[in-house]
Amino acid sequence: MSSEGSEQMLGLLKELSVYNAMDEDYSAGPKGRVETEAYEVRERRRQEIKQEMQTLAAENKSHPS
Repeated sequence: MSSEGSEQMLGLLKELSVYNAMDEDYSAGPKGRVETEAYEVRERRRQEIKQEMQTLAAENKSHPS
């Protein structure tokens, strides 16, 4: 994987880590409408991140450095 691709992957992994910590707080605390909406936004973003990671991995397979 290129240096740029590695940096992108690392950034995505860090973002996922932050979301996971936020979800732990969500699971432990009260769940009002605002918290639930924020959780749903994070879930959608997680799906986007997974797709971005798959794309980066596919690019790496087709263009190894």
